[in-house]
Amino acid sequence: MANKQYHFDITPHIVKQLGEQLVSDEITALLELIKNSYDADASYVSIEINTTGQYLKGQLYFPKHKGFIVVEDDGFGMSEDTIMKSWLIISYSQKRQLKEAKKTTPNGRTPLGDKGLGRLSTQRLADFCEIFTNEKTLQGTHIAFNWKDFEKEESLGKVTVKATSYKPKRKHGTTLVLTNLNHAEVWEGDNLEKFKGQVSQIISPYKENRPFDVYIKINEIAVDLDKSNEELRDLAISRFEFNFDSLTLVLKGKTKLAKFIGNNRDDFKTFLENDNGRKFYSFLKKKHKDIHISSNSFFIHFERKFDFNKDIGGLEIFKGERANPGPFYGVIDEFTYDNWLSNDENLREIFGKMSNYRDFAQSQVGIKLFRNGFAVKPFGINGDDWLRLRESQTSGGSYYTLRPANVIGYFSIDEGENDKLQDKTDREGLVSNPYSRNFFTISYFIRDEINRYLESIRRSYNEFLKEYKTVNSGIKTVKQAFDQLKDTQTKTDEVKEEFKEAVSTVSKAISDSNKIIKAVKSNPLFSTDLEKQTVSKVENILKELLAIQNTLTKLEKVITRAEKLTEVINVLEPKIHVLEEQLDNFSELASLGLTAESVSHEFASIADRLAEKSSLYSNKVRNKKMTDSDIYVLLEYINSTVNGLKVQLKHLDPALKYNKEKKTPIKLSVFFKEEKEYYKNRLDKNSIEFKLIVSKDYTITINRGKLVQIIDNLINNSEYWLKEKRKSEPKFSPSIVIKIDNPWLYFYDNGYGIAPAIQNEIFEPFVTTKPKEEGRGLGLFIIQQLLDSSGCLITLEPSLNEHKRRYIFAINLSNIIQ
Repeated sequence: MANKQYHFDITPHIVKQLGEQLVSDEITALLELIKNSYDADASYVSIEINTTGQYLKGQLYFPKHKGFIVVEDDGFGMSEDTIMKSWLIISYSQKRQLKEAKKTTPNGRTPLGDKGLGRLSTQRLADFCEIFTNEKTLQGTHIAFNWKDFEKEESLGKVTVKATSYKPKRKHGTTLVLTNLNHAEVWEGDNLEKFKGQVSQIISPYKENRPFDVYIKINEIAVDLDKSNEELRDLAISRFEFNFDSLTLVLKGKTKLAKFIGNNRDDFKTFLENDNGRKFYSFLKKKHKDIHISSNSFFIHFERKFDFNKDIGGLEIFKGERANPGPFYGVIDEFTYDNWLSNDENLREIFGKMSNYRDFAQSQVGIKLFRNGFAVKPFGINGDDWLRLRESQTSGGSYYTLRPANVIGYFSIDEGENDKLQDKTDREGLVSNPYSRNFFTISYFIRDEINRYLESIRRSYNEFLKEYKTVNSGIKTVKQAFDQLKDTQTKTDEVKEEFKEAVSTVSKAISDSNKIIKAVKSNPLFSTDLEKQTVSKVENILKELLAIQNTLTKLEKVITRAEKLTEVINVLEPKIHVLEEQLDNFSELASLGLTAESVSHEFASIADRLAEKSSLYSNKVRNKKMTDSDIYVLLEYINSTVNGLKVQLKHLDPALKYNKEKKTPIKLSVFFKEEKEYYKNRLDKNSIEFKLIVSKDYTITINRGKLVQIIDNLINNSEYWLKEKRKSEPKFSPSIVIKIDNPWLYFYDNGYGIAPAIQNEIFEPFVTTKPKEEGRGLGLFIIQQLLDSSGCLITLEPSLNEHKRRYIFAINLSNIIQ
């Protein structure tokens, strides 16, 4: 027994099962083989699929077969030793060793494969596998095996592998011949068109993002990866390009004038198309300084930059710094399927008709993730919405933001530079770690910035239409509109009787004309020449009278409807007044919600601490270890907790609805000293210092709740960004400063400051660089609305901090100084 050698073995059936589980479909299998060519430094890979024929270009070990797939490249090929280790030892991978040592191939490529399992993908495609390969030698190696043998033999070592040498015709390269196809239907009939669409999803159809040439031929039909994609991209109504170099994110975008057609083509023709958008651009430029006119087929363009360490919120910290996923870049093209596009000459020239364009575009939709030009599943494939575009839509603005069915694009990463973004073993997604999660956070940030741009230009267009329609109509207020409606109704009443007389007069004239014509025509022998000439003129007049009568009939319907204007006004006027009142209350109610939200967090924190104490002392009571000292400590804690809750309620109370109309004189220094306890308790938890500087004190008359809401929103914003800075700078000492200097109130902190990309739009709604779940971009907008309702204003001072960013908010309260 001591002479026996014990060892592990494995049944070949397990190897076959492993391949089936790790390679989910034929497309994935083919992709793995293309990746092998890339890893071999090939300048091209050629794929030929034939579903019924036989391979006759070389001598095979399995010549009797139906259908074949040939994958050929000009890579560095394999020696006999490499075949023995790479192909015939399952899961052995020289590529893995290369990647672990951070080395590259002779041509500088970081291998895409490292599991040593790619070869198993061949079993999904065909029964027989044959390899012809050679390095820079005069002799090549030809091996072959049958995947069916893996189901018959007892152990892996007994599976037959046939081998011989051959004289190659090229310097180096590999030809993989797979015969006796398993699922020929995948490449035939309707499935062929589906496959063509899938190919462009797994291999980047963007030339600039494809690392080497890929040629595909199926049953003698070439699949062109370039031409159709380039023609389709020319029809995009918006294009966005982004590049992250590990430190700075640069986002560029451009939009065609047709983006603004929307559901109202008449407005578009009247206010945009007539002058190619010149008036609108002048209007747009006043609000958006970074938007510029384009000189090509696009209407406008912009460029914005964001600092990885300062501007992007919600990033995870790993080993004391923000986990950096590494550089990446990409493109997102936006399309429309609206019916007006069917008249586009380019569309008809390229696709023939609208339905062909729509079908092809929708077969390509999705934002893919490409690693060195190869798709990482499932991102953007078969409807996968990893960018959560559906979530970013709202019922009000969904028509204008990015929509999953209307975008085609990609994010491009590199195996070497993004080595922390690792594929899962089954090639279905990325391994979850701080680096991949931060990659997604930056990707969502890009999405949100694009949507912010799209929503802002659409809001500007609506404002532009409103302004120009107002100029043309002379109506500037709701009251003026109702006054004009009432005036129209009054004038309708005035002309009503005159209208009836006109109808009667025209009817009588028609009757008299008919009598004259009838009298003359019924007695032609007794009619004079003058009477006959007169009849001819009367007939012409009769035609005109009949036309007038027809018009009067239509006008009668208009007058009848106009008579009902009073009823319409009586219904609409009170509703409009209620709506205006609700809009006036919006800012206060929204701000109250934000204040209540911050207070609720404090309540939750107090409740959690109280629950912990309760659990501790409950255990002591059960174990009969409760002492008088413990009781005293518990009572003191309960007392301090109650006082804490009182502070929270006192802070919230002035902002409640029943107090909202009450205005009182407030001395600012006294106000901040009274509120200091609330802010101090809250900010101390994050070691944020609260400083009050009184240069020139003064008193204002304002609703206390409104002032509380204004300051709360400013502090909420600062608190978030100071916490973000502290995550990556543990020694950072955050502080918030409020300076009273009649008639100004200055507010600032020692964080990074306002991102230059948004500083000109900071008071617009939905403008923020926080992650969507962290902020709505409404805080500063609400502050502006609250101040505006009191005749005050807030601005961002031009002064720059140490990061060369604007950071001081200045509030002018001169209009409410007592």
